[in-house]
Amino acid sequence: MCAKKFNAYFDPANFFFGQSRKRAAAKYDTDDGTNEESGYYSSSHQSGSDTSDAPLRFIIIRHGERVDVMFGAGWSQRAFDQNGRYYPFDTNMPPSLPHRTNWLDYDVDTPLTAKGLSQSWNVGNVLHRYNLPVTACYSSPAFRSIQTADRILEGMGRKGHVALRLELGLFECTSWYARSPINFMPDSELINGGYNIDTRYRSQTSDLRLLENEYQYYDRSKETMKKIIKLHRKTGGTVLLVAHAPSLEVLTRHLMNGQPRPERLAELAGKVDFCSMTVVERESSVKPWQFRYSLDEQANQGIWQQHLQLQHSNSASIPSKTPTPTTATTAPAPASSTPAAYQPPLTFTNYLAKPVNPTPQLQFFGQQEAFPPYFVL
Repeated sequence: MCAKKFNAYFDPANFFFGQSRKRAAAKYDTDDGTNEESGYYSSSHQSGSDTSDAPLRFIIIRHGERVDVMFGAGWSQRAFDQNGRYYPFDTNMPPSLPHRTNWLDYDVDTPLTAKGLSQSWNVGNVLHRYNLPVTACYSSPAFRSIQTADRILEGMGRKGHVALRLELGLFECTSWYARSPINFMPDSELINGGYNIDTRYRSQTSDLRLLENEYQYYDRSKETMKKIIKLHRKTGGTVLLVAHAPSLEVLTRHLMNGQPRPERLAELAGKVDFCSMTVVERESSVKPWQFRYSLDEQANQGIWQQHLQLQHSNSASIPSKTPTPTTATTAPAPASSTPAAYQPPLTFTNYLAKPVNPTPQLQFFGQQEAFPPYFVL
């Protein structure tokens, strides 16, 4: 019965091209005179004359560890009684969950585990230590993404200063939920649960096409990114986008003048661990977007110069199919000929655990097969 319920965000009429149901217009000016960031081959240099816009950076991150992955489908049957009261049955279960009108919706719109909550807080703490203050935060309406964004901002000490903007366009490919449509939590339940939701914000994507394919997902993500870029073109700053595993690919592909590759999207997304993030930035709308290779500013500049030199070299090196991480420190050394061995992400047995000495270190995965380089704890 639950699988047949559709949230108002999903409009079955949108299954067919050209049909759309509009929601309320966004209350934030989108500055229509800006660079359109359009096309998969014209995103970087399309704007011509205005150079007054500020440097802009996006941190795009997958949500933390999710309950259903760790405890299997139907976990909510064990965690809730018949009256909808929540009882965690494992130390890795979240200690509490917000009240939900239909608690069965947690089956598909799953929360984070206790480890996932700690992962997210630690990411925020690491970003704070690298002096990357977030000025705005957008989240997929999926509850696991909202929780991740909330804990990242808490780890930064920014939870009370930056409200969460729920952006429908950041959600995953809808055809992946064909058998179990998802019902998102309304703002009222999230606010009652202690989440700082920006109620003035209206999603830049008005609705989702039911059963969109992967190519349509790329296109929707591109359009969402264009609109968010417009919102922040003049003010610049560091914008946090908390979404899903494919988001690292679909939100940045057009910025790097790449073509969509829908046939490989599931494979590429499968390589992205929980709380993995990629950082993309530009100096102005007339400058190209660049991936970040270190969270340290000076080290990133040095690595970027090395990257440019490698791009212009004629050496025919073949990249490994298995990405090899290196530790991102405050002053990482240039990549050596012998890659560092993989170290699994740091974990915590207590959901209240905070990082102590030694502090969590990010692992860096270099660009492989044109997939965005990314960091993970």
